[in-house]
Amino acid sequence: MSDDINKPIKNFLYRIGSEVANEAKDNAPYRSGNLKRDIQVFTDNLDDLEVSIGNTNLAPYAKFVHTGTGLFGPAKKRITPKNKKALKTPYGLKKSVAGMKANPYLEDGAKEYLNSGGFNRAVDSMTDEIGEQIFKDIESSLRSVSIK
Repeated sequence: MSDDINKPIKNFLYRIGSEVANEAKDNAPYRSGNLKRDIQVFTDNLDDLEVSIGNTNLAPYAKFVHTGTGLFGPAKKRITPKNKKALKTPYGLKKSVAGMKANPYLEDGAKEYLNSGGFNRAVDSMTDEIGEQIFKDIESSLRSVSIK
């Protein structure tokens, strides 16, 4: 078999990443648009057959939006300043502020993608591509066989 057999798998992984990212963009909250705009597919390790979806530094607050600030768990408490008398907020100085609930837009995007049948369509497409590549490889090796 040729090394081209990995190409359909890489295409498959990128397709899944892109489609999950699109779903996540639909689920992400919108204020300035930076969070939605920043959701990306990272293909740095595509040669290792790995793809990931997430945010870059354009929206450094993305992790707080996705996981929340941890204040809505069992120990509900307010955020207070450590070294100052007040917190600077868009609404002025405050002695404390309430935490933020998690909005796991990346996880929700992945779940919606899986439930929509998109994953099954991607698998079907990949198996078709792999089948075509195997057929080409067999056909090519048969051409190189010589009968003496």
